[in-house]
Amino acid sequence: MRGDGISRTQLMALFWAGVMAPAAELLPGLLLPWVGKSSWLAVALSVPLVLAGGWLLHQLGNRQGAARGVVETLGPWLGQGIILLYMVWAQLLLAQRLWSCAQRLLASGNRDGSLWFFLIAVAVMVAWIGTGKLAAFARAGQIFLAALLTAALVVLGLSLVQARPERLLPIQWPGPGTFSAVLNAAGVIGWGFFAGFLLGEVKDQGEARGWHWLFWGLGGGLLLAGAQAVILGNLGAGLAMQLENPFFALAKSVGVEGAFQRVESIISALWTFADLTMGGVLVFAIRAMGKELLPSKALKWLPLAAVCLAAAGGLTLLSNRGAGDLLGEKLIPMGNLILGLALPGMLYLIKRGKSLGKAEGISWGELEEKRADVGGEKKDEKIEKRC
Repeated sequence: MRGDGISRTQLMALFWAGVMAPAAELLPGLLLPWVGKSSWLAVALSVPLVLAGGWLLHQLGNRQGAARGVVETLGPWLGQGIILLYMVWAQLLLAQRLWSCAQRLLASGNRDGSLWFFLIAVAVMVAWIGTGKLAAFARAGQIFLAALLTAALVVLGLSLVQARPERLLPIQWPGPGTFSAVLNAAGVIGWGFFAGFLLGEVKDQGEARGWHWLFWGLGGGLLLAGAQAVILGNLGAGLAMQLENPFFALAKSVGVEGAFQRVESIISALWTFADLTMGGVLVFAIRAMGKELLPSKALKWLPLAAVCLAAAGGLTLLSNRGAGDLLGEKLIPMGNLILGLALPGMLYLIKRGKSLGKAEGISWGELEEKRADVGGEKKDEKIEKRC
């Protein structure tokens, strides 16, 4: 699918546009019980973990994509089992994203309509995106990111004048919940780790790829941390902890006299772009993983089947909001850390061990013996020279 290739800039635009959906819903509220007013700093300190996860996924898949890298590292049977685990997790994320988007659309419409209608409508749009071409979706993702950043900058920029430094300082760091807060922040940003399964479709994998990932990772992470600082500077840790979505609550106070007032409904509806982007990333990642498990004839039906299954899961969550909140706030961030950082780290070590063991066509043990023999010979040569 090289003709359907995308650029690294487009891949990173998809990553951050999709992450803006769970970030707006969960941050900083998810971190406040752990570190209070220092939540914005926890987001900044989570960036190295996000960068490490992206680097591991790239090293695992390189030009072929993470799915092919998993199979080559573990073999067909175990590798396909791990791919199936990732596909199940992607389905869970997609179901939760459809559910969250429906909840927000209902709230932005002053509760006119029904949750199941919004969920099915969003599912249809995600299915339409997922059955199309990746290149077209990537171009749309750049537009979505531009619109989301513009809206976020308007809300945060107009709120900046009302922010109070005493709501952020002094920094209570480190504390007993520091480590947990950083891990939770990384887990929220880890919603985007499925973008690593699209690396096989990136066409400009040049020598500057490391700097490109570092620039986008650091830039996006620091902007996200700055947004949390503005939110806490306006609302304070106590009020933000009581609100369900602090960012959207902050939008209620935004307005320009004589121009516009109360833009929270517009901002909430506009954030559907982020949901659609994340949904599209998940569906295209499922498509990429499906190539390792399914025959080519079945692949064309995989996106539609994935969205239908996720919609059924989302409708199930509608009947139990407590389960949906528990899934999004507790289980998913931890699962994202395990599947986006811990497991790729283990796979990378296995891949490195196998590559070293295959050096010069000898086993790992023989390689160690040869290194010991070479070291002994060099030591003997040094002794002879001294004599």
